[in-house]
Amino acid sequence: MTDDDPLVGLDDVPWDRLQHSYGMADDVPGHLRAMQAGVWEGRYPPIAQLANRIVHQGTRSQAAVHTVPFLVRMSLDPRTANRHQCVGLLVAIAIGPDNNFLPNGYAPEEDRAYLASLHGEADDWARWIAEAADDDQREQRRANCAQVLIDAEAVVRSYDAVREALPALAPLLTSDSPELRSETANLLAWFHEFAATSIPLLKAFIADEVSPGAAATGVLALGLLGRPETVAFIEGYLDSPTVELRWASAYALTRFGISNPAIIDALTQVVAHPPEKTETMSFLSGSYRGLAAMALAEASETPTLRAVDAMLAGLADSAGAEGFHDKYYTARTLFAIVFPGDPAEPPRSVGDLSNIQQRVVRFVADQEEAAWPSGATDAFRRWKVPTRNPDLRV
Repeated sequence: MTDDDPLVGLDDVPWDRLQHSYGMADDVPGHLRAMQAGVWEGRYPPIAQLANRIVHQGTRSQAAVHTVPFLVRMSLDPRTANRHQCVGLLVAIAIGPDNNFLPNGYAPEEDRAYLASLHGEADDWARWIAEAADDDQREQRRANCAQVLIDAEAVVRSYDAVREALPALAPLLTSDSPELRSETANLLAWFHEFAATSIPLLKAFIADEVSPGAAATGVLALGLLGRPETVAFIEGYLDSPTVELRWASAYALTRFGISNPAIIDALTQVVAHPPEKTETMSFLSGSYRGLAAMALAEASETPTLRAVDAMLAGLADSAGAEGFHDKYYTARTLFAIVFPGDPAEPPRSVGDLSNIQQRVVRFVADQEEAAWPSGATDAFRRWKVPTRNPDLRV
């Protein structure tokens, strides 16, 4: 191993004393080396296997923070294949799944406050442990408290480790790879503490970018950073001849509470007929439709018939594995805004529903029996609406 090897020092980390989602992390070096070599055994590539262990379902593990230096160096090394995937994993290490924070961005202060509150409850925890019925229960309580603290510390430390690497990673906005440029813009979107540096870089990137998906990612990043001084720049793309840029501008402007007919038009059009997916737009797994639906929901307190019809058209068009994310996120958003909360009085028949609600119910009833996202079926259950197609048709 040479000094310019991105994995130098890998064996100096006490992996066998660090946790990930499947136990101790002594297998992490093997996955990193397989990523570097570009070879693997089994169904999934090594980066997917590594991600499954250190950020399983968004749970940032104790081991995740220790992978950051190696992933950063691999991202910067031109010899690394698919460097954008390394940057994408850094996003997951920093914040977990992005769908938890879209459409409004990430607030690290909340995780830091939670960690501080746990430290502040140390005396209460000690009393709870001491009050255990026997030694076995006492040890179980002590282990549970320790794990809660380990997990909360891992979240904050993982975010901070990636944040500290941003000055080194930001120049990747000018790399030769559009996927890498785009993923770097995505990464910068989640660190408002770095915004004073990243905003000028993102503006220059967007102005020069030739890939529509990558440029749109940059505009979304500006919106997620939420700095009012960027509004005029973002508005400049609302009448762009490029659909991805119009959509991104409309989405980003809703982040500032701005909504007008041009914004609604751009979002509605993309919900019904999104641009073709590419790896140069990675927010929400590349779902233009899902993101547009989320922004439409933010743009108005009550859903309009036009917006709902656009979402229904989008759902009808979301077929097969390619349309999974479109269907999942669009359906969750649609059902949340059309069937919000609990009804004041459960409907006794379809006639008790609003016209928009009836439209959604009839649409679902006319579809083939399918697995809708849990948010959709939960909304029906709250409103005492049947969840099976035959019952809906009756």
